Amino acid sequence: MKSRNGNRRRDRIEQEALQRRARANHHLDRVRNRRTNSKAAWPGGRRVAVPVAGVTALVLGIWIGDDAVAQWAGSPWTVEDIEVLGAERLSAAEVARAADVARGDDYRHADPDRLARRLGENAWVAEARATRLPGGTVVLGVREREPLAVIDGGGGPLGVDVEGRPFAVLEAREADGLPRLRCESTPPPGEADPRLAEAIRVGRSLPERGLAMPTEIALGGERDPEGVVLRLPGIEARFVLGAEDFDARIAAMAELLAKRPEEVAQASQVDLRFAGQAVLQEKAGPKGSA
Repeated sequence: MKSRNGNRRRDRIEQEALQRRARANHHLDRVRNRRTNSKAAWPGGRRVAVPVAGVTALVLGIWIGDDAVAQWAGSPWTVEDIEVLGAERLSAAEVARAADVARGDDYRHADPDRLARRLGENAWVAEARATRLPGGTVVLGVREREPLAVIDGGGGPLGVDVEGRPFAVLEAREADGLPRLRCESTPPPGEADPRLAEAIRVGRSLPERGLAMPTEIALGGERDPEGVVLRLPGIEARFVLGAEDFDARIAAMAELLAKRPEEVAQASQVDLRFAGQAVLQEKAGPKGSA
């Protein structure tokens, strides 16, 4: 009896083991099938056909460069499209011409370093970058210079940027409303001048004090005691700031205009170089007056 019961128990254990093994194999088959299907599908379950050549081209483009990939099919890619980012004053066509690239060009001609270098030679471009994408799209990005003042140049009024750099002749509409800089000699176009940059900063600080932007900013020589001299719209007086403590003197200037506007209106010059006080010089009267 014991032997028969033992045999039955052993048979039951073996059957349960076989069932567990069958379930495990079934689960493994399902997992394998799922992995096989996922190789041809994007996330979300939508199955797509992925050309092996396209994947290979992208991988090659990453590792050996798009010049080689562009010629992989036997004929080089051409520039199919040009996208321009960051341009406001310059048109997209002007940016493309400055970079020396056009639709239909051999893709190898659109070398990013060359394009960025050519773009940087344009007077209005402060910073340039270029990218070419597999397939023929070229992306050109620029940061343009902003004219904050004008200064007399040989061919007309030159725009001056935040770094005190005269960079391009402005049209009348572009120069309208900008302060005019005056100095002993105009720096060469393309060269930054820290003294002009500081003079521009001083002029642009006036609106922060509730004052109008100056119409003129005169900058004397390095040893000129008058330093920076401002003229404001609607006021005849010259405001002499000297060569230091500009923020404090602009604050004194704003206070003077707020408290003694009539006296300022009668003055030909307001000297702010003396700590705590302003010296007003009256206008000269007509000849023969007492």
